[in-house]
Amino acid sequence: MYEHQLRSDRLTVGVIPLGATLCRVELDGVAVALSLPAPDDYLDRPRNPHLGASAGRYANRIGGARFTLDGVEHDLDANDGANTLHGGPQGFGHQMWTVVGGDDRQVRLRFDSPDGDQGFPGALTASVTYAVDGDVMSIIYEAASEAPTVVNLTNHTYWNLGAGTAGDGGTAQHHVLAVAAQRYLPVDSASIPTGEFAGVEGGPFDLRRPTRLGNVMGTVDGGGFDHCFDLGHGEGAMQVAAVLQHPATGRWLQVSTDQVGVQVYTANNLGPPFVPHGAVCLETQRFPDAPNHTQFPSAVLRPGAPYRSHTEVRFGVGPAPSL
Repeated sequence: MYEHQLRSDRLTVGVIPLGATLCRVELDGVAVALSLPAPDDYLDRPRNPHLGASAGRYANRIGGARFTLDGVEHDLDANDGANTLHGGPQGFGHQMWTVVGGDDRQVRLRFDSPDGDQGFPGALTASVTYAVDGDVMSIIYEAASEAPTVVNLTNHTYWNLGAGTAGDGGTAQHHVLAVAAQRYLPVDSASIPTGEFAGVEGGPFDLRRPTRLGNVMGTVDGGGFDHCFDLGHGEGAMQVAAVLQHPATGRWLQVSTDQVGVQVYTANNLGPPFVPHGAVCLETQRFPDAPNHTQFPSAVLRPGAPYRSHTEVRFGVGPAPSL
């Protein structure tokens, strides 16, 4: 499988068509994300838990593998117990996208999803553009549908800024995270949002100041985070969402987005060739299960109203920026 390489003076990024995947992200020649040795290795699903993939048609979870749109109930393909995760068993992260243009600074890929794909209504055309400029990588998702549907696209990179540290110094516990959110979405035992919002103050979800994850993960049900944080702004307004640091190496990254939420996942279920909690995912997105919660911002996409999601990741070494 071909790897398209993007380069700036600080960053080296590899992109493969399977899942429109970021298969490599390096800062100053050092890997800062989990990856497999070769592009063809990403075909091995047990070893590839959406590593760097573009998740969709609906990233994250839809409870009960169904939703109602304009009075019509749509049954989806379940792949997470009774629920649908990252678009279903054959979601966008498992599909071959088409490279439609690019050079050594940017690349654009497209995927055409037919009406009824994994149970979702409406033929949909999705694209992602990855670009690098100095110390910044940008990710732009776009989509248009021929019929009303629901859409939520995100990148699922497993960040690990601790490359080269001894022992388990590169695990999530050794990272420091700050998230610009005053509320998060509580979930049930199947990780489906309850529909409520909860304040972060006074508990392990209060990440408004830089917090060593190892100090709080053990107090969260399941031993780690897999929760969406409400960024407190409407879709379309670009703002800093999170800052992740690795004190032992001095590396950091800052995530900015125009999406309403960021899913913080501390790789609780990561398996071989990696280890549980071996990375941190910061998935910018619409809220999980939004099609089943009218109080959440709408995830409906209608013909003539294109979908767009913009995320920027800035990298550095030394003092990290504040939120």
